[in-house]
Amino acid sequence: MRRILGFALLFILSSVTVMAAKNSQTFYLNSDVRAGNVQLPRGICEVTWSTTSGSRVQLTIKTDDQKTVTVPALMVEGKEDRAGVVTSVVNGVTYLVELHTRNAKFVFENGTEASK
Repeated sequence: MRRILGFALLFILSSVTVMAAKNSQTFYLNSDVRAGNVQLPRGICEVTWSTTSGSRVQLTIKTDDQKTVTVPALMVEGKEDRAGVVTSVVNGVTYLVELHTRNAKFVFENGTEASK
């Protein structure tokens, strides 16, 4: 009986880990950028997301210097060619416009549009 409970607990914990890994992605920002009203420094950042309603999500971004910020975005599900970021420079300020993961694209509401 204990063995079965142990296997069940191990299975549940591994499932939670897999689900958490599915909703996270690591990105490299090659310059300082703004995401919404937040300034993010250049470097590696870990992004996790949770759905608030429909296609709206809250992105939690943890930077190299261990600061954590939360910004709203729209999620567009679908296969992407590669993971990465899309930025746009407006009046000398670099804005984070989109984050791409393998299964979704996240669009920030900065009031800017990506260059085509």
